[in-house]
Amino acid sequence: MINIGIIGAGTVAQLMHIPTLSNLPDLFNVTAIYDLSPSLTKHISTRYNAIGYDSPFDLIRENKIDAVFVLSPDQYHAEYAKAAILAGKHVFIEKPVTLCPQELQELIDLEKQHPGQVCMVGYMRRYAQGFLKCKELLDSDDRKIEYMRFRDIILEGDYYIDQTLHPIIPDDITGQQKTESAERRQQQIRLALGENCTRQQQISYQMLTGLGCHSLSAVRELVGKPLSIKSVAADCEHLVIVFQFEGFLAVYELVNDQNIVQFDAAIEIYQHDRYMHVKYETPYLRYQPHQFTVVESSTHDTRTTIYGPDYRDAFENELRYFHDCIKNGLKPKTSLEDSLEDLILFKQICAQI
Repeated sequence: MINIGIIGAGTVAQLMHIPTLSNLPDLFNVTAIYDLSPSLTKHISTRYNAIGYDSPFDLIRENKIDAVFVLSPDQYHAEYAKAAILAGKHVFIEKPVTLCPQELQELIDLEKQHPGQVCMVGYMRRYAQGFLKCKELLDSDDRKIEYMRFRDIILEGDYYIDQTLHPIIPDDITGQQKTESAERRQQQIRLALGENCTRQQQISYQMLTGLGCHSLSAVRELVGKPLSIKSVAADCEHLVIVFQFEGFLAVYELVNDQNIVQFDAAIEIYQHDRYMHVKYETPYLRYQPHQFTVVESSTHDTRTTIYGPDYRDAFENELRYFHDCIKNGLKPKTSLEDSLEDLILFKQICAQI
C-alpha cells in the first residue's frame, strides 16, 4: 500500500481525487492533508482519518509518506513538486503541471537526477475507456486520417455540483493570501508569454492551461504533434484553432463561458470509410455511462458499433496506472516531458493572437 500526502483540498480534490484514493484501500492510504485553509485542512483530515498539516513542506518531509499529490492552485505546483522530488517522494501533479515552461524544465532536469521516483501528470481523459479504445483502433491499422475536429464547449462545474455533491468552500483564506496567489499566477503567465503579452493572450493561455490541455494532450497521444498552426481566432473566452497535422487538418473549439447546460467535449476522427467519436461527460457527475462510437461504411452498407456504456471511472483508471508505475518502476505516459509539449504549443498558439 502507498501512503499518500495531499497538498490542496479544493473542489477537485474533494470530489475526485481523495474519494477515489479512499475507494482503493488495497492500493492507497490517504495519510496526510494540507490546505491553505486551516479549517478545510481540519475538516478533510478528520473525515478521512488523516493527519492535518500546517505546512506543505512539513507534510512533504514526513517519512511515512510515499507519494505526494500536488492538487494546489496551478501557480504553486512547481514549488511543491520540486520539494517532493528532493524529499525522495513519488509525485502526482494535477494538470497543468506548471503555468510556464521555464519552471517545468527545471522539474524535468530535477527528475532526471532522481530516476527511481515516479512523476506523473493528471490528464485523466487519456485514461478514459473510450479514449483507450480509440487509440487501440488507430494503432491496429494504417488507415489514413483525412480530418479531425475536437472541442470543449461546456458549462462549468458549479451547475452540476450545486445539485449533487457540495464541496466545502472555506472562508478563512485572507484577502492578502488571495491577492498574492493571483499575482503569482499572472507573473508566471507573463513569464511564459513575455512581459508585453496582451490581455487576450493571457485569457487564451489560461483557457488552454485550464481546460484546453485535456483535449490537446489527448490528441497528441492519438495522432502526434501538429506540424503547424494554420490560424487562431480568439474573442474573450472563445477560441478556435486550425492545426495542420501530417496529411490532414484539425479544428479545435474552446468555449468556456456559456450558461447552456451541456458538456460538449469530444474528439471526432474521419478516415474516409471510418468515423470515430470519443465523447466525454462532465467529471463533476461521477460514474456516468460513457460510449465510444465507430461508424464504418462501404459501397454497400454502413455499420455502427457502440462500445459501452462503460461505467469505469477515468480518475480511478489513472490512479491504478500511477500505482502500477510505482510498483513496476515504469515511466508514465503523462510525464513531465510529455506535458512540456503542451506548454510549448500553447505559447505558439498565443503568439498568433
